[in-house]
Amino acid sequence: MNRAGRNPFPFAAEYEYSQSVVTEGELVFAAGQGGFGEDGAVVDPDDAEAQIRRAFANLDAVLREEGASLATVVKMTVYLARASDYDAFKRARHDAFSPPYPASTAIVAGGFLFDGMLVEMDAVARVGEERR
Repeated sequence: MNRAGRNPFPFAAEYEYSQSVVTEGELVFAAGQGGFGEDGAVVDPDDAEAQIRRAFANLDAVLREEGASLATVVKMTVYLARASDYDAFKRARHDAFSPPYPASTAIVAGGFLFDGMLVEMDAVARVGEERR
């Protein structure tokens, strides 16, 4: 049985998607997270690394609502507005994860839904089981 996960972001309640979905076997499929602050606005529209770090924090918040965390992520996909921001992503990813690292895909994609948005990331995590 699948169920929608809890939403830690009040500003996102108006959008018609789940912040996460939890499946039997306790996998959490987290929706794409961007560099949004508590008010739902993009943080630092000109600072990719600040947005990437905030996106990691937002992803962790979504996962923690379901008993998972960045430490339990097994797969993630990252969308960057500019290839030149990949080094900033690598720095932030290095701080967000420890070995063994999750499987990861990074894609350069334009046309994000919100002005100033430079990154979006989603993930699959396993509840209660850290990578080892």
